[in-house]
This record gives sequence, structure tokens and C-alpha cells, in this order.
Amino acid sequence: MKNSAPQCGSSDERNVEYSQLYSPERFFKYFVATDSPVIFDIGAHRGESVLFFKEIFPALSIFSFEPDPENYNELQKCCFKVNSESSLSVPGTAHAICKAVGEKPGPANFYKQSKSHLGSLSPINKASMDSLGYAKNALNEVITVESTTIDEFAAEMSINYIDILKIDAQGLEVSVLRGAREMLKHTTCLTVEVSLYDFYEKKSSLLLVEQEMLASKMTLWDISKVSKNPINFRTDWVELVYLKETVAKVEL
Repeated sequence: MKNSAPQCGSSDERNVEYSQLYSPERFFKYFVATDSPVIFDIGAHRGESVLFFKEIFPALSIFSFEPDPENYNELQKCCFKVNSESSLSVPGTAHAICKAVGEKPGPANFYKQSKSHLGSLSPINKASMDSLGYAKNALNEVITVESTTIDEFAAEMSINYIDILKIDAQGLEVSVLRGAREMLKHTTCLTVEVSLYDFYEKKSSLLLVEQEMLASKMTLWDISKVSKNPINFRTDWVELVYLKETVAKVEL
């Protein structure tokens, strides 16, 4: 048996054409009408998204949130490098914020892991059936961090519009969205990683994400990434792109 689904229609040809035309720059510039967008980077880790978006939008203003102190130190270095390379002609700025982002402000427990990108406000589920062997030995080292919300931070900084909101909150996407209900009304593009597996004790809900998006008048535009599990053939997580309905209705 061939290792592919039955073919019907022209989807395969369209996918090939898509791959030939696609680039991250073309993708995001379809939706963002400014060369100097305001970007919120939730779950910044060590600055990977800072460099990604800086390459697309050299004059960006990006606010990157990372609660793990070790990751934050590296994020600071990344932002300093970006800022030092900016010029008067292309005045891009990157801001590193050592805070978690969730549904409400205040102190919160953060669970550090031996793999730095897996830290979360939710501990790893050591009984995970979807894990590739990592979960049962998870560190789950608890530290106290300061948490804010997108709405609170935007109000403090007098930010009234977000062009791109990127969320990678390791299973707590809905909490972040609930703390951003006001700013989601003024957001053009949202990219959010939604966890579908049992890796963390607090599981995500695609239904709840959709409900928040519908309430914010944002529509699902793209499934931009899919992570497959080679053990049980499950989809572990997906990265979804939502657009403000008024933007999605514009003929591109």
C-alpha cells in the first residue's frame, strides 16, 4: 500500500504551487499593512521569534515575554543585539520582559525543565502516554515568577493595537487569551500553538481557543505547523493562525 491518502481533485497540485510561492515574509506581509508592526511574543524562550520577525520587519517593535531567568538572560542578549544593530533609518526595537503571561497578574509557579523550551506554568505530566520518553523523568523544578496579562501590560505601556500576537504557552493558551480579551479586539494577526497531547498536566482545548477567537471576531486562516507523534500517530500540537475578520475578508 502506498504511504499516502487517496488522491481526489487538485489539492496535491495546489499544495505544490503553494510551497513554491510561500515564504514567511510573503505570508505575514499579506496581513500586516505596516513596515513597523507592534508584535507581542508570548513564550519568547531565548529570542528565536525576535530574530524571525526582525528579518521580516526590520523596523518592528517587539515585546518578548519569558519568565525563566536563564532563558530571559539569553533573550536579553538577543534583544540587545537587535537594538544595537538598529539605525535611525530602520529603528527596530526589541524589549525583553521577565514575566509570565496568563489570565491574571501576580506571582505564579513556573516549572523549569532540563530542556529549556519545555518550561511552563503547568507541570509536565509524568504519566503522559504521548511522551517520547521524556515526561516520566521531568524535572518540574518549581520557581516563583511574576505574571502579567496582555491587557494589563498594554494598558501600562499605552499600547492600543497589536499587529501580530504570537503565543507559545505550553498548554496554557486559553489562559493567555482570556487575559487579552480587550487587546484581541485590536489585534490583526494571532499565531498560537495549541497542545493536543497529554504532555502537560493542564491540557489545551481547541474548542475553548475557538470560542475566544469567535468572541474576538477573529477567524481561523491557516494551520501553519503540525507536530506528529511517531509512537502513537497522534498530532501532538498545531500552530494556528487567526486573522481579524475584517482583514480575512479583504481580497488578497
